[in-house]
Amino acid sequence: MFEKGLMIKKEENMFQEEKRKTNYGAIFLVCFFFCFFAFQCMKLVTTQPSTTTSSISVIDSPVTSGKLYDRRELWRVSPPSTYCLKIESFTKLATSPNAEKYESRPFQSGGYNWTFIVYPKGNVKDGAPAGYVSMYVQIDNSTLLNSPKEVYAEVKFFIYNRKQDKYFTYQETDAKRFFLFNPSWGYGNVRPYVDVANPAAGWLFDGDSVIFGVDVFVTEVFNKWEVFSFTNNLHNRLLEWTIPNFYSLRKYLYVSDIFIIGERSWALTVYPSGDGEGQGNSLSLYVYAVGVKRYEKIYLKAKLRIIDQKDSKDVEKKVESWSDQENSWGFQKFVPFADLKNTSKGLLVNDTLKIEVEFEEFSNTNYFPSYGLPFATD
Repeated sequence: MFEKGLMIKKEENMFQEEKRKTNYGAIFLVCFFFCFFAFQCMKLVTTQPSTTTSSISVIDSPVTSGKLYDRRELWRVSPPSTYCLKIESFTKLATSPNAEKYESRPFQSGGYNWTFIVYPKGNVKDGAPAGYVSMYVQIDNSTLLNSPKEVYAEVKFFIYNRKQDKYFTYQETDAKRFFLFNPSWGYGNVRPYVDVANPAAGWLFDGDSVIFGVDVFVTEVFNKWEVFSFTNNLHNRLLEWTIPNFYSLRKYLYVSDIFIIGERSWALTVYPSGDGEGQGNSLSLYVYAVGVKRYEKIYLKAKLRIIDQKDSKDVEKKVESWSDQENSWGFQKFVPFADLKNTSKGLLVNDTLKIEVEFEEFSNTNYFPSYGLPFATD
């Protein structure tokens, strides 16, 4: 009996263990199907079209050999803003003898004269596929005889669809260049003629009418620019400034004459009694750029020296940084007064101080045009 009871107990334990395993499996399946269902719902929501109305619907550009065309095709409600052309007998024009194209009267946009050209069955002579409507815009060459010799314009072409009550629009992502030897630009394969001539497609209305349009927005070519460079090929790198009667100096600061190195104006400034943290204990020395534009930043690498007039053991300190608000580089504590007055060091001889600056490299920015620019000078 005892063994039988033990067997029954063991079977119950095995059953409970199997039941736990089964429960875990069921929980796993429930979680899996729940996640899968949630993912499908999210995918369905994100792929549903927007219920809000929009005046523009973008159609993806076609892909050839993995490269996107620059042309974009889209629907829009608003009509062209530059020029419209309504052809009331489109199919008759297309099938008429010698009716290769229709060219509009000249119209103005951006200060230039243009014409709008439509080829009902394609501009075959220019390499466009036969049987396609072609549209071009052409600038009047006479308006290019004076400066500028070339014009950049953003161009859009339109065809009105009566069924959609919208304009199907063709446009490029970049402005196009028009000049004397290439005065026109457009699309040779706008739309198949059979599609446009099909009344059920909606391009024809009021019997045999089609509305074409073009927008030409002339973009100005930049006429203001700047050139930033580093100047290190200097013919004259060194400037000396001799200050006599040093002990008789009473002003807070003294400024050297302005000198030009590397097409930039510079000056040296010395504070005999010190500046800032050097006041009362050290001579302060700076080099600064003269006539700097308020928006210009200058890089300078140079060496400032006080000449040892006895043993050539100059006091030299290097500067290398971008300009501060004062456009100056230097040191509040360039040399202590104790060293300056020590006759054995040779920094002051016969009450004369000799200062030197050696330029290694600095930046320069040229602005075009240069007239009318705001300058900040000390």
